Amino acid sequence: MNRRQWPLFRRRHTLHLDQAPAPQPASPISVDGRAHLINTPYFLPKDAEEDARLNFQHRALYAAMGNHYLAPIKPETDTILDVGTGTGIWPVEMSRIFPQAHIIGLDVSSSSFQDASTAAYTFILGDVLKGLPFPEKQFEFVHQRLLVAAIPTANWSTVINELIRVTRPGGWIEVLEIGVTIKHAGSETARLLAWMGDRSKERGFDMGMVSQLGQLLIETGVQDVEIHHIPAPLGDWGGHVGSMLKANVLSAFNALKGAYCTQANMSPEQFDAWVQDVAEEWETFHASYVFHAAYGRRAPSA
Repeated sequence: MNRRQWPLFRRRHTLHLDQAPAPQPASPISVDGRAHLINTPYFLPKDAEEDARLNFQHRALYAAMGNHYLAPIKPETDTILDVGTGTGIWPVEMSRIFPQAHIIGLDVSSSSFQDASTAAYTFILGDVLKGLPFPEKQFEFVHQRLLVAAIPTANWSTVINELIRVTRPGGWIEVLEIGVTIKHAGSETARLLAWMGDRSKERGFDMGMVSQLGQLLIETGVQDVEIHHIPAPLGDWGGHVGSMLKANVLSAFNALKGAYCTQANMSPEQFDAWVQDVAEEWETFHASYVFHAAYGRRAPSA
């Protein structure tokens, strides 16, 4: 098998990319005026509007969590992989924290990559559902987040095993998702989340499985697993963080609107009115949104 080598400037280690033929970019179609990919299960849009939402979501997550990662990785970490990198904002910002590292961002579509590859970070096409294009034991830190709308429920164990495969013995794996857990919300919020959950299950996705990320890591042999369920204010009542998360969640609902309304034969206007009622509940009941994250180490002897 041919392997492409990337020289990692500032250190001697070399990463390898398996080149079993190069993946083809996912193709878009229009759903309710938004571009969607057709040869992938991912059912959120893939367009400039969604790219802007993803970048805003990145900032909202940072505001809520105070960091770009949770795992106790060492300052000298030199090889990092970001699976489902989207616009690539996470690798770019991580490169400032780990200037000695080379970071690879991987996604099914290159249309969202907003920075050119550099000595510090590289963006490549790849689909974790089809296997990561790397030999085993390549990375000290493997990071994946916000793919609950891209990975069918039946594929999660396979995906976790693939993350482990490319992690070095003793290296760290971290997964983070923001499913549909909203606490201290009213009846309309509960009804909308149940309705969205049903639409997702019809597509083969269980949005509620994000609370089981830690168990998935444990079941696949990851050691020293830490599980975090992180609540954050949702709504203007919660100040800057609450306002950012509210804007992000409403934007995510809007991104899902086309696919869900077509699926359920609901008009976009009905959906918008429903979401407006839900957002009002967040202010009334002081709702909170829960992030689900887990990280752990590949066994040193594995």
